[in-house]
Amino acid sequence: MTVDLAADRPLLLFPGDPLRPRLGAAPGRRLGADPHFAAEAAAAQSAGAATAVLDHEALAAGDAEGAVARVPRDAGPVWYRGWMLPAGRYTELSAALTARGCRLLTSPAAYRSAHELPGWYATFRALTPHSVWLPCAPGRPPERAALAELAEAFGAAGGPRPLVVKDWVKSRKHEWDEAAYVPDAADTERLASVVGRFVDLQEEFLTGGVVLRAFEPFAGVGEARVWWVDGEPVWIGPHPDTPGLRPAPDLTHVAPAVRELGLPFVTTDLALRTDGVWRVVEVGDGQVSGLPAGADHRPLFEALVTAGAGYPLALTADRVALRALLPATAARVADGDPAGFDWIDGTPPEATSGGAGIAVRAAAAGRYRPGWGVFVLSDAAAGTALGSIGFHGPPDAEGFVEIGYDLSPSARGAGWATDAARLLTGWAATHPEVRTVCALTEPENVPSQRVLVRAGFRFVGERDGMRAYEIDASAATDASAADAPAPAPAPAPAPDASSDAAGVNAGNRPPS
Repeated sequence: MTVDLAADRPLLLFPGDPLRPRLGAAPGRRLGADPHFAAEAAAAQSAGAATAVLDHEALAAGDAEGAVARVPRDAGPVWYRGWMLPAGRYTELSAALTARGCRLLTSPAAYRSAHELPGWYATFRALTPHSVWLPCAPGRPPERAALAELAEAFGAAGGPRPLVVKDWVKSRKHEWDEAAYVPDAADTERLASVVGRFVDLQEEFLTGGVVLRAFEPFAGVGEARVWWVDGEPVWIGPHPDTPGLRPAPDLTHVAPAVRELGLPFVTTDLALRTDGVWRVVEVGDGQVSGLPAGADHRPLFEALVTAGAGYPLALTADRVALRALLPATAARVADGDPAGFDWIDGTPPEATSGGAGIAVRAAAAGRYRPGWGVFVLSDAAAGTALGSIGFHGPPDAEGFVEIGYDLSPSARGAGWATDAARLLTGWAATHPEVRTVCALTEPENVPSQRVLVRAGFRFVGERDGMRAYEIDASAATDASAADAPAPAPAPAPAPDASSDAAGVNAGNRPPS
């Protein structure tokens, strides 16, 4: 599957293979593609991203300029996907890319906030084990007295208070007894021993200092890793350490915290505590978080391409949320699969599945444009999927773009289509290439015509046996900002009892 390679597509930057330099390269220059990321690079290209290779070894050695020598100049927005980088090296990478006319979509400050526990802990305090930390340099663990004072944050003795030791990024869970787990915070000797061993094993890779985290017992269902782009959960899978375990986490309380954090591309690792509560055990920058092998990663890269090109993964206004239905997920909806959405009638409505299929075929033919496809229409508060709304394609050379929508039977008659039409047309009108938003309805589809009139559209005549409605970009912007009185509708057949529409062009022109 491919997509239209629009000029604003982002660049995905992957590390090179340190064992396979390109023929004719300068001595020491590593220019082959790293096979560890080959599947990801293919998924990124299929999703419409450009890709380039970074010399990771040169970057790690402090030669950021040499590391980005193969990155095209003036490539625009960039996502990095590769090996973990210290925050300082990431800052150097950002500067080197800026000098080549490129822009990392995750800034150095945003990278540090997601990558290091002190940057994200306050936002997730209620959702993650209680933690305290103390800066220290590699090879120099904190003094025993300082550790004892730090451990006092876990309360007075009244029974064992187990802790886990880590630095601001990593733990040594594979050396659990010697360098990670402390059975009781009050046992200063044991605490100092574990911290000392942890610091020794981390060597020069110790990041920031020592963190003490309250130990919480988790059920043996495995961890889930959730990938968030612009605050939307775009891919949920197992933790790479336990790829065979696939828990389904509850994101009810996590999603608001991720959006409050306000970073463009992050991961959250979630574990089920033995009392049945899902807990955030780690937050990370999505650029350096590991993906489990063998999974279908296309939804993640489609989201990165869409967001990186400046298009929304979600639009919200008051009670309505519109979530982009990207090609890989659209393929499931086209087959009638709920695809992770909580549909009000259990499954997607028929015309929504049809529209999703058209989007899939457009992507396969290379005609799909991120931002100008299908959105799932949802109740913003409850999260319930009610139908779909979207575009038949990107704006044409004259600045016209056509919309269509579809509602599940149980969602009709409550004004959802009107609110969604206002929201989507208002967004389209913010783009300078859009002059007019239009919609076509069957002559007998009076509910759809009423929806369009309430959303600010005006009747402009008949086209190919259909009734055509239009709204100018300036009027659409005004309509999305305030609910102005709608103009009187054109004459139409006698009304029926419905106060909302089943869909615009639901039978023969689903949104693509």
